[in-house]
Amino acid sequence: MTFSISKNQFFLGLFIIQTGSMFLSFQSPLIDVVGRDAWIVFLACCVLQFIQFYLYEKFHTYFKVNQFLQWMYSAYWLLLVVTFLAFIQKSLSVWAFPLTPPYVIIGAVVLISFYANISRPESVMNLGVMLLPLFPLIFIFLALAIPDLVWTNLFPMGNISLQEWGVGLKEAKSAFIGTEIYLFYRGFVLQSEKVNVKSILKYILVISGFYLFTVVFILLFFALDEIKIIPEPLVYILKSQEVTFIERLDLFFIFIWMTWSIITVVYLIFTISLFLKRKTAKSVTIKKVILHLLLFGLPLIIIARDLFMISRDLLIYGHFLFSIIIPFFVIVINKWRDKHEKKA
Repeated sequence: MTFSISKNQFFLGLFIIQTGSMFLSFQSPLIDVVGRDAWIVFLACCVLQFIQFYLYEKFHTYFKVNQFLQWMYSAYWLLLVVTFLAFIQKSLSVWAFPLTPPYVIIGAVVLISFYANISRPESVMNLGVMLLPLFPLIFIFLALAIPDLVWTNLFPMGNISLQEWGVGLKEAKSAFIGTEIYLFYRGFVLQSEKVNVKSILKYILVISGFYLFTVVFILLFFALDEIKIIPEPLVYILKSQEVTFIERLDLFFIFIWMTWSIITVVYLIFTISLFLKRKTAKSVTIKKVILHLLLFGLPLIIIARDLFMISRDLLIYGHFLFSIIIPFFVIVINKWRDKHEKKA
């Protein structure tokens, strides 16, 4: 597939994929394992994430995957989308549509994704622009809860063990699931637009600040024991706020999150579609139909058999495999080959 994207489209797409799939779900497990030190552990993870992106940018030209690895990455992203769809349905059944059957919600998202993915690539990549005016609203809504914050909840801090640091970093890293997509989209960025250290630093500061705000806000609003029993703390915070202009602030946020989630699903499926063999337009469409049928059926299996924790653990460990281990070996091998070919 041949198309080009600007540097801004590149980073916006990466931001939506990473935040869209994990924005509501990573804070509670992180706080559960490291307590009040969650924000410190997360900051350390952000530094590591910057280093990872810097290395990606420096060596991305050596990241060339064969068909077998393409299939592996596609399977991993499919697992990500399927798990995310199941999570969407689970969250909506709690906060917005408790009586709506799962197949209705998942079917609606899958249909929208299919329609978007049979459109032009440029149209798909521009979808993220729709979310730009919505992101500030999230922080404005959360700011309404500032009078309810307990600032002493951040203390004491710095009391976690080395083992807790390791587990905490693993949970914090889950916020950056989708990192490896940097390597696949980097080659589509216009050559006239340079991606440098400054660009990466800006991106890390934006996404880190975005996430860190939510972690700190949850720590200040809830006691540690309360966080363990509340499924999505951010939605609960919004539900607890009473405003005159909106009857239920949490529902308004849910609709923003739904738009955000749908675009995330579209982006991920579009990424998988990059690997589809394009013999004819008809054959590609058939493959996309099959792909979306899987998207419809597999989340229903996860929901029916309550496989959320298993699929989540697979995603986290898969993240380390597909964003760190495989890129490392692929880049080292291709760099070594390139070096020997030049000598020959």
